[in-house]
Amino acid sequence: MGERIREPDTGNVRMSQRLELVRARGRPDELRAFAAEAIEHWTGAPVHSHAVAAGFLARAGDLDAAGHHVAAVVDLGSWRADRSYLWSVFVRELAEAAVLLDDSALAAKLFDDLRPLADTCGVNGAVVAFAGSHAHPAGLLAAALGQPETAQLLLEQAAATYRRLGAAGWLAEVRDRSAFAGSGRDAPAASMRRRGPVWQLFFAGREATVPHTKGLADIAQLLASPGIEIHVLNLIDATDRSGRSGDVADRRALDAYRQRLADLDIEADEAYRSNDPERRSRAEAERQALIEELGRVTGSGGRPRQFANHPAERARKAVTARVRDAIRKLDPSLPELAAHLERTIVTGTYCRYRPDTTAWDVDVGDR
Repeated sequence: MGERIREPDTGNVRMSQRLELVRARGRPDELRAFAAEAIEHWTGAPVHSHAVAAGFLARAGDLDAAGHHVAAVVDLGSWRADRSYLWSVFVRELAEAAVLLDDSALAAKLFDDLRPLADTCGVNGAVVAFAGSHAHPAGLLAAALGQPETAQLLLEQAAATYRRLGAAGWLAEVRDRSAFAGSGRDAPAASMRRRGPVWQLFFAGREATVPHTKGLADIAQLLASPGIEIHVLNLIDATDRSGRSGDVADRRALDAYRQRLADLDIEADEAYRSNDPERRSRAEAERQALIEELGRVTGSGGRPRQFANHPAERARKAVTARVRDAIRKLDPSLPELAAHLERTIVTGTYCRYRPDTTAWDVDVGDR
């Protein structure tokens, strides 16, 4: 079709898609043949062509030939500055070659480039081809560099991404490689321990000690109960539950209720478009609960009833604010953990930690 409409990028699209198909099949003869094709086709992008050839030849078991192409990439000297749309693929293949060639110097450089991008994936423009989670090659590099715990975390992160996307082939591949990475070793994948006024945190091979906050205590309780919905009133301190006599909800509170209803409508719509029935069901359940609550706290004409302030809405706002603030403050010292929590902690009237494959060791300790 591309040729019929004279699309000038047809050849690159076809090569990029064939590259992923050949890689996925893993047949040595096809890998060797495609390595030669890559050199011939991508003449204007020699770093990419030689890196692809290196990775494919290493996968095929031709380590001497793979080493030749790795040397060509290093001699070109521009690969670390390249951030074209081809980057995810050629760095992945260069990483494959570095691991199989036991080239620790190159592996260390590649790991430094890939690790900050572990929460992202490579996608060729216009969804031409999917290059996998960047955590995947980063995990293999960590294992080759003698960092089994970090390797385990990164490969588990890649596996969680593949499960969310329904990428069964990629998931099978990362599971096969997990044994190589030493992911079966006895070690907590992540930990959160309170020691008096501080929390000791470990995630993605990094450690940090941070001051205690109510938001961190909320997060710890959610991590300790993965997948369990916890009402905000069970998270909030008892001293925060007391209400003042007066209106059940003043005008400002009613506006907040109605704004939350509007937000939930948007969330339910986004969940429908992204085919996330669990998120949509949760949004609709909270919306119905808010509608019922509005009916309870307002009288005729939408005026507030005189009674006691309802604590649940105050608790929802307080918990949401302090959890998000705690995550934000983790970003400078533990960016991978902050990104993980941002992705997996759900706040609202009911809060929940959406578990992936990360195994958490949580200890609230002495206070």
